[in-house]
Amino acid sequence: MKTVGIVLFDGFPMISLSSIIEPLRIANRESRVPVFEWHLITETGEAVRSSSNIEISADHGFDHAYLPDILLILASYFPEKTVTRPAIGFVRKHAARNILLGCVDTGALLMAEAGILKNRKAAVHHESLKAIRDRHPAQIFIDRLFDFTDNFCSSAGGVATLDMTLALIAYCEDKKLSKAVAEALNYRPLTTSLAQIELGQDWSVARLDRRLALAVEIMQDTLDAPLPIAELARKTDLKGWQLRRKFQKFFGETPARYYLNLRLENARALLKNSPASVGYIGTQCGFTNVETLSRSYLKKYGIQPSKDRDY
Repeated sequence: MKTVGIVLFDGFPMISLSSIIEPLRIANRESRVPVFEWHLITETGEAVRSSSNIEISADHGFDHAYLPDILLILASYFPEKTVTRPAIGFVRKHAARNILLGCVDTGALLMAEAGILKNRKAAVHHESLKAIRDRHPAQIFIDRLFDFTDNFCSSAGGVATLDMTLALIAYCEDKKLSKAVAEALNYRPLTTSLAQIELGQDWSVARLDRRLALAVEIMQDTLDAPLPIAELARKTDLKGWQLRRKFQKFFGETPARYYLNLRLENARALLKNSPASVGYIGTQCGFTNVETLSRSYLKKYGIQPSKDRDY
């Protein structure tokens, strides 16, 4: 039987915890004999509250002698608060045992701070991706739903954690059991453990118009240094009027407006998930100064960027 330690911090996402525990519980039921056992771990051993303010009791603290076969990290929407000396030491201690490690969304930051990632890939929610990449540019943070490579797994959060857990069940037991668990949950999992599905993209665009999809991809890759629309048209082998027509037809707005909205959405994600200054966030989203960002931001969201943040 595999033992699973699930590390929780204040503000952890309840949906991710359920997406780990419920599949493991069903795996035990479908196997007719227990194949997984899980314990909840917090830094002090005291209860913590989820992001939805539900209190969850812990089985152990970091100082307990519990040695799980698998350790999964569930952080919070304020991941910097989880990067404490005890947390880093705890993760390093278990990583040295060469066990299967995993993290959900912003839990990747703790893994990176502990020096665990190195050449490992970690899936991160697209809203947190840029902020974490900026903090650890040498690490491999990927914009995918989940990833499972060798003895490390990660998910971008939300229901993608369910796919990560199903992959974990297949890894520890077999694909037949993983499939049975998915069926019991009325869930159709992704077809591979390494999801080639990037967030933030409308995949129906690629099906309908390859060049339009390329234009969107280029926009997403150049948010910090937006290209002139004429240059964008050239890179997609389109004339300017053809590119405008495609955007108007599919999105109901001009390429310039779509580009601006992408940059503003990225700015808002950074404001919500990064302690960086408004000016720095503006430059990372292609705005030459705070005033330009503030003017566009206020027009779109009805609030100044400096007042629309969780930090």
